[in-house]
Amino acid sequence: ILDLVQEARATVAGEEPQGTFPLGSLESTAAVRIPELLAAYNQKYAKVELDLSTGPSGTMIDGVLAGRLAAAFVDGPVLHPALEGVPAFEEEMVLIAPLHHAPIDRAKDVNGENIYAFRSNCSYRHHFESWFAKDAAVPGKIFEMESYHGMLACVSAGAGLALMPRSMLESMPGCTTVSVWPLTESFRYLRTWLVWRRGTVSQSLTMFVRLLEERGVVLKEQ
Repeated sequence: ILDLVQEARATVAGEEPQGTFPLGSLESTAAVRIPELLAAYNQKYAKVELDLSTGPSGTMIDGVLAGRLAAAFVDGPVLHPALEGVPAFEEEMVLIAPLHHAPIDRAKDVNGENIYAFRSNCSYRHHFESWFAKDAAVPGKIFEMESYHGMLACVSAGAGLALMPRSMLESMPGCTTVSVWPLTESFRYLRTWLVWRRGTVSQSLTMFVRLLEERGVVLKEQ
């Protein structure tokens, strides 16, 4: 509470952003989308100490609501009355399968096959399960993993399927050791949002959003 009071006073006084800026992010966004953005922010506002945490959307949203995080990049849009935000990135989601897997055009083509995913509060996992359900199909056993690299290794070994952003897949060594299949159009694209608690007064956050806008990151809402 004292930190928030100090932040509010600095904002009203028009002072340069300073202090700790706890930011949350999806793992794929942290790995692929925001490193240059964070470097630019750090260079421009040297008095701000960026504290980055990564995890599933559910965990990140809980962190924002509880005040542990000032803002977070999550799968959106987030329809929560206590949150507001801006769309930042569009991700193409792809299904990865063993290299010589038969063609995959729909969920029924892989009905009953094992999948690799993050914990149950991961929005991408929910998206994957919804893709199966929409086609009246079900995955086999769901193995919970801690990283995309682990998923890629298991799929490459022929042990199952996984869903991930194409940008994340293409950033990893070994991405050519699996076959890649686009999802049906209604499931193919997801947007990543930067969200924060509604009514937050924070110079650090305001300047961060402004930097997003200056670099052309903020998307138009649809």
